[in-house]
Order: sequence, then C-alpha cells, then structure tokens
Amino acid sequence: MTIRNNRLVILIASALALLAMAVAGCAAPAAPAAEEPAEEAPAEAAADSAAAAPAGDWYTEEQLNASWINVCTDVAPKQGGTVTLAQTDIAMQGQNWIVRASTNDEFIFSQLTDLAMNGQDIVPDVAESWDISDDGLTYTYNLRDDVLWHDGEPLTAADVKWTIEMLYHPDTGAGVRTVLPLFVIAGADEFAAGDADEISGVQVIDDTTVEITLSESRADFFYGMGGMNLFPQHVFEGVAFADIQSSPNALAEVIGSGPFMLTEYEPDQYYILEAFEDYYKGRPYLDRLIFRIGLDSVASWLPGLEAGEIQVGNMVNGPDRNRVEEDENLTVVGAPLPGAMAIWPNHDNFPDKRVLQALIYAVDREAIVQGIYGEGQALVYDYTAIDPGATWIDPDVPQYPYDPEMATQLLEEAGWDFDQELQFVTYYQSELDRRVVAAMQQFWNDVGVKVNVEHMDGPTFVTRFYEEHDFDLGYGCCGVASPFEYPRYTCSNMFPAGYNGSRYCNAQVDDLVMQSMVEPDPDTRKNMWYELSMITNEEVLHMTMFQQDRRHAINQNVCNYQFRQWTNIIWPETNPETWYLAD
Repeated sequence: MTIRNNRLVILIASALALLAMAVAGCAAPAAPAAEEPAEEAPAEAAADSAAAAPAGDWYTEEQLNASWINVCTDVAPKQGGTVTLAQTDIAMQGQNWIVRASTNDEFIFSQLTDLAMNGQDIVPDVAESWDISDDGLTYTYNLRDDVLWHDGEPLTAADVKWTIEMLYHPDTGAGVRTVLPLFVIAGADEFAAGDADEISGVQVIDDTTVEITLSESRADFFYGMGGMNLFPQHVFEGVAFADIQSSPNALAEVIGSGPFMLTEYEPDQYYILEAFEDYYKGRPYLDRLIFRIGLDSVASWLPGLEAGEIQVGNMVNGPDRNRVEEDENLTVVGAPLPGAMAIWPNHDNFPDKRVLQALIYAVDREAIVQGIYGEGQALVYDYTAIDPGATWIDPDVPQYPYDPEMATQLLEEAGWDFDQELQFVTYYQSELDRRVVAAMQQFWNDVGVKVNVEHMDGPTFVTRFYEEHDFDLGYGCCGVASPFEYPRYTCSNMFPAGYNGSRYCNAQVDDLVMQSMVEPDPDTRKNMWYELSMITNEEVLHMTMFQQDRRHAINQNVCNYQFRQWTNIIWPETNPETWYLAD
C-alpha cells in the first residue's frame, strides 16, 4: 500500500531547535488510548477544504520518488481518526510557547509565510501576498481575512504588530528574540530600551495590512520572518510583558490559529490537540493528535510503535532503523540533514587554531560513518560535496581529511600540553550517539589528546554550554548551514546577548557578516560569503563532522506523513493538516 522512498534529498537544518527533539529522558505515564493509527495526505498549498478528497490523484510523481513523505497509493485522503506521537514540543516539557522559541509550530500556530517543501520558495500562509520596496526597506504583508483564533476571534494586523513587540521586548524573555531578525526593524532598539511605547517600524494600515520598515536593508529579513509564530493580542490583554511567561495562555491554555487546538494537557504525561473546524486552509483530516511526553529515547517508544500503541515515533538510526525497516507495518520518513553534526569549541580555551584543526584531522569520520552509522544513514560532512551548487561556500574551503600525522604535527607546533584533559559535553544520549562519541574520543586519544566525555539532558547542556560556559567541546546539531546564520556567531551575539555560546569572535568576520546582510548586489554578496566560509573554516568556527540521514519511524497507516528538516528558523516542514488514516 505504502510507497517507500530511498532517494536522498539535500536539506538545510538548525542547531537549537533540534535540541527540543533530541533531549533524552524517562518514559512517560500512559496517555489516553488512541482510537486508530493515522495517515497523512499530500497537498502542499492551501486548499478550500483539507477534508474533501481530491477529485483525481492525491499524490505527485515527485512525492512518489521522495523519501520525506509516506504516500499511500491505494487509499485516498479521508477524514477521521486519532494518531499518538512519541514527539513533544519542549514548550510542553516545562517551558512555554513564548520562551522556548516561538518559531514554526505547525500544529497550534500559524505564521506570516511558509517554506515550500523544496526548501527554497517562500509561500503564503496568513499573509496571502506581500510587496517589498525597491530599496528593500519596506515590507507590506497583505493578510487573509478569514483567519480565526481558536476562540473564534479574527486574526488581524494588530496581532502581528503585538506579536513582534511582545517577542522583542526584553521583559518577555523570549528565546527567539535574538534569532528572528526583529532587531533590524526601525525603532526596535528604542522600544526595547524603554524609550518608545511601540516599534515605530511596524504599522497597522488596516485589519488585513501590516507594513514593516527596516532601519537598513537585510538579505535575510523576509526569510527569517517566515518562521515567527503569531500570538493573539486579545488573550494577553492587560498582561505585562514580564508576566507573560507565567500566564496560562502561554502554555496550558494556549490559543493559536493553526490546524489543531489544545484541548487537554497533563504535565509530564501528555497533551491532546483536536482538529480546528474553522482552520482557514480547511479542517484537518485527522480528528485528534495525542502527544506523549517523556518518550525521548528510542527504547522508550519503539516497542509501542511496533505494538501499534504509538503511530508516530521520532528519529531513528543505526540498528534501530534497520529494525524498523524490517517491520512490514512500519516505515521511515525523512531526508539527509544538510547541516552537520558539529563540535562547537569554547574559543576562549583555544587561542591557537592549529589545535582545533588537529582535532578534526585526528578523527577518521569515514570509518565512523561506515562502522557505526551504517550504509545510507550518514555521510562525512564536506561542504562542497554536500551542496556542490552552494552560492555561499568557496569551493576551495579546507575540508580536513583524516590525517593523524598532520594532527600530531599541528599539536606539537602549537605547543599542546598533552597532560591536559578536554571536557566534551553533548545532549545526545542514544546508544548510537554514545558509540559515535566514544569513537571520536578514541581517535583523539590515539594522537595523545585526552578527552573526558559527558552525556547529559538538554537543560543541563544549555546550562553548561551557555550559562556557565563550562566546557571545551560541545557536540550537537547542526552547524552553519546557511549564510543567513552567520549573524548568530558575531562578537555582539555572544551569550547572553545572543546564541553565540562558543564565544567565537573575529572583527573581520563581523564586518563581512554585516556588509553581506545589506549588500544588494548578488555577486558582491557571494564574494563576501566566500570569504566568510574560508575564514570561519580556517579558524574552525565549528568542526563539521557528519551529515545524518534523518528519518522518523512511523506506522505505514499514517499516510502523507511528512518530515523535512530545514534551517534554525523554519524547520521542520510536516504539514500535519494533510495527514490521514489508511485504516
């Protein structure tokens, strides 16, 4: 019934957002029983009614040949059923929707724009059209007039303005504040400093038109703004920004405008989303989604997936993936990660770049790929090989192939103290990840570098990496996978001002980053990006190690389930309103 796909598709991925899915923990208490497994239907663009089955074929040839979608060829999209998922948003694990990220939740919330499944085109969402001035300073978003919040109130341009101001105000404490390009909006800094009552660059023209004016042109603004969840102003009426974190409407009673609405939440156990009948793209096919909290390790959810108690698992690799693929009732859906599993050095502790270069040369990444990940499940991360058509990477960028002799030479030239022990921290805790890290540890030991490894949960990692800055090497996802991510690693974005937790700082890089973001000429901007890629690779901003083939394990009855992981702002694309059940 289900077509399985093996074609690898090149993607772009993010770092911090993945943390929410990679955090390990203990098994959760039992959630309400699902009515039946689910399947998803295609449909990338908005339809008048998602629940109305297409008149003709419901899938395309591209989808049949893609690995990121589970196509059911003999069952047309239909309405009804419940799906239980071993996936939860970190907001439902003790944080809230505003603090944790506020970006691209495709279940409860909507955004101004969306990313097409090709990973390149920006397509309409709440904004049905837009106009950008010739000088790149003014963005006019024209909103749909039929978008409702889950409580029945209309979504208007005033909600867009309030969302931007709420997320950017420092009292709110939104983690996304330094990720979304809000700072470039005219008047944003004055508002944040308390010198203005509003962000002057965001103007409500009428209920369906919002105009955003920038203080300077930014090449990444339109792309970055597409990932911002929209929040209802009327729900937080009278609530100070400083009190939003503790507001019930930021978590247990959250209201969005997406395809599903929160109807039940049991902390540390589960939460339930039900189809929003008045969703502007049409009612979702599925009636209900049950998210189990705490099923973070493969061992905690795979038996339930095999038994049919869970229909959607999480990422699976190595022998566990082989186990899933051998089960006739299960399949894997996803595609390669264009970003890298990367090691972020504490640059304060590595004044000599030769030490960092040596650490990469010392690791036989190909041996780890072949011996641990297994065939087809990962590649050695090579910028030019992963994306040979990239317009932002100098083709001559250094790649650091396995060369233990070179590693030893560089360490000796740098005067490395071979009695020193490096502290390596990571939030990846699966058996496969532990084997990968242990292999790297052994390769470093072979050239005389001592490394102490600590696997930990996500919150502990965040504390060690960002707040305490107590590490030498931090391992995680996903490296710099787009030139629009460079601003995150400038001197001015060092934590806590931003997400530069590795404290990389180079004034020349800062200047190039800022110039490239405002440079209108594509060829000039490309040359700047080339120079950036060369400098940051030579100085080892981060060590790009592996490109994982990221797949979710699911029941084959979950038709049209989609999983494509993109960048830190817009990721992943899943289109849950199109999922449907085969049986």
